[in-house]
Amino acid sequence: MKPAQFETHEPNTVEEAVSLLESLDDRAILAGGQSMVPMLRFRLAVPETVIDINAIDGLDYLEEDDEWLRIGALARHADVEESDLVAEQYGSFADTAPLVADPQIRNRGTVAGAIAQADPKGDWGSVLLAHEGEIVAQGPDGERVIPAADFFLLPYDTTLDENELITEIRVPTPAPREGSAYHKLKRKVGDYAMAGSAARLVLDEDGRIETATIGLTAVDITNVRATDAEDHLEGERPGSEVFKRAGELAAEQSNPESDEHGDAGYKERMVNVLTQRALGDAAERAGLVKRRVSQ
Repeated sequence: MKPAQFETHEPNTVEEAVSLLESLDDRAILAGGQSMVPMLRFRLAVPETVIDINAIDGLDYLEEDDEWLRIGALARHADVEESDLVAEQYGSFADTAPLVADPQIRNRGTVAGAIAQADPKGDWGSVLLAHEGEIVAQGPDGERVIPAADFFLLPYDTTLDENELITEIRVPTPAPREGSAYHKLKRKVGDYAMAGSAARLVLDEDGRIETATIGLTAVDITNVRATDAEDHLEGERPGSEVFKRAGELAAEQSNPESDEHGDAGYKERMVNVLTQRALGDAAERAGLVKRRVSQ
C-alpha cells in the first residue's frame, strides 16, 4: 500500500520546527522513520503534513559531560550500538541497542523517536526508566524537562505537548559501583519484546544495594517500574536469593496480556527470570563476581 498524499516541511532549526508544529493542524514529526514510515505506508497515519527534522544541524550527538549522558534527537540506535563510551559505562544501553529491530532500521531509527512513540513493547522506555532519565523538549514557551517516570501515560500516549519537539534524551552519569543490564524475550531476531527487564544497581562502600531501579517492557499498558522489587532490594546484599525474590515481586507487579505468543502466566514467569538475569548482570558490572540465577 502507498501512503496517502501529504505535504512535507524540512525545517533547519528547532525553532522553525516548533513554529511549524504551532501553525499546522494535522502534522506528524519524522526523524528516523522507524515507526512513522510503516504507519504512513499502511495508512495507519494519514497526516496532511510531515515535518522532517533530519535537516536540523546539531541534534545527532551522543556525548557525556559531568552530569549526563546526552543523546540528541537525531542520534540513531546504531550510534549507541557502536559507542565505546556506552559499551564501557552504560551496560543496559549497550545491551539494548543491538536488540532493536535489524541493522537497517538501527541505522535510521532514533532513540528519541522510539521513546516518543511510547510503544509499551519498545525497549528504550524501560531502560530510560531504570536509569531515571529525562526527556528534554522544546516548545513555544521554551525548554521543558520531563522525568521519564512522568512521561508515559498510555500506549502511544505521553505527556509531551502537541507543540513540543523532543531535542534530547539524557541519563545521569554512572555513580561509583553502579551497573546496569537489559534482558529481553522475543519471538525471533528483530522482534519487539514479549517481555523485557532493565535493571540498575548502585552499591554502597559496604557492598549493599544503595539504589535499585527496574524497568519492565511489554507487560503493562506502558513501560513501567517494578517498584516492589526495587524496595525489596535496597539495603540488601546482592545475591541469588535476593534477586529471586525481586524477580517474583516484579512478576507479581506486572500486568501482561495473553496473546498468540504466550499467555499472561508465561509472561509473568519470563518477567521473573529476565529480572533476575538483569539484576545479576547489573551486580556483576557494579563490581561483584558472577552470580547464579535461579530459573
